[in-house]
Amino acid sequence: MTAGRVDIIEQGPRGRRGPCRAGIAVLVALAAVSLVGLLTSRDTSRPAPEPGPVPVREAVTVQPNAVYPEASGTGGTRTLRVTFPDGSRAELTYPAGLNLASLGARPYTGGTLTGDGTADGTRSPTGASEGGVFRVLTAPLYGEAETAAGRPMIRHLTGGVTLWPGPLGVDTAGPVLLFAFGDWRIALQDERAGMTFEQRLAWAENLRGTLTPDGFLTLSARGPLRLSRPGEIRDGVLVGPQLWLGGLSRRMLVLAPVPDCERQGRASVALDPRHTVSGSVCRAGFYLAASGDESFVRSALRDVRVRAR
Repeated sequence: MTAGRVDIIEQGPRGRRGPCRAGIAVLVALAAVSLVGLLTSRDTSRPAPEPGPVPVREAVTVQPNAVYPEASGTGGTRTLRVTFPDGSRAELTYPAGLNLASLGARPYTGGTLTGDGTADGTRSPTGASEGGVFRVLTAPLYGEAETAAGRPMIRHLTGGVTLWPGPLGVDTAGPVLLFAFGDWRIALQDERAGMTFEQRLAWAENLRGTLTPDGFLTLSARGPLRLSRPGEIRDGVLVGPQLWLGGLSRRMLVLAPVPDCERQGRASVALDPRHTVSGSVCRAGFYLAASGDESFVRSALRDVRVRAR
C-alpha cells in the first residue's frame, strides 16, 4: 500500500427522470441486497447522541437508485433512448413484452487513479496510468440505504462524498466511498488493504457527475483520475461504461458499447451471483448480457436491437 496518512474508523423511483478487483464489487452487491428486508423495516428515526466520539446514526431513505426512462411506440414494439456514463447514447428497439423501461437503468464503469493521487503522478506517453489504483463504480440498488446497512457513516471526505464501513461478511472488502450526484448514489468499493487517505480524497475531488435532462448520470474525471474506455477489459471482464437494466427482480439486461465487439472475442460482465449471466451476444458494436427466466433471456438476446445515436 502506498505510504500516506490512513483513515481511522471514527452518506422512489424518480418519476420519469427519468470486477479481479471488479469481483469485489459483485460480492458487495450480493451482501447488501440480502439486507434490504432489514432496512425497509427498521426504525429510521434519529436517536439521541451518545457521549464520546461515537458516530451518530443518520436517517436514511430507502428508494430505488435508478432512472426509469419513458419508452415510446405502440403495438408490439417499444423504443427506448439511453445514455451511458461516458455520455454516449443509444436507442433500443424491443418487443413490448420485455418491459425494459420498467426495469430501471443504473450506470457502471471502472476508473484508475495514478500513483498517490497527485496531479503530477506518472503516466505513460499514451496517457494510460502506470501502477495506478483501479476500482469500479456502481450504483447500489437502494443507494445510501444499501451502503449503510443500518450502520453509521465513518466520515465526510468532501461535501458530496462520504466514507462507510465495508459490507458485513466480505473479508476481502474495505470501506465504501459513496458519491452523491443529485439523487444518484455511486459507490466505490475499496479493498481490505485499501487506499490511503490521500488517494481516497483524490477520487472524491476528481470524479464529477452530471445529470442529463432525462435523468441519466454521466461521469467524468480530471487530474490523476482516468475512467475506463468503452470496451476496456481487465482480467477478462468488461470494465468500460455500461448500463445495467433491472436487478430488483431476477430479470436483468446489461448493455455496453464495445467497438469491434464481434472481433474481440467474448469477455464477461460483473454481476452478483443472484443475477448469473445466462447468455450474451455482440451486435452492431454493443455487448448484451441477460439474466433471468428463460423466455426473457431468449427474447432479450434475440430481439433487442441497439444503435448508436
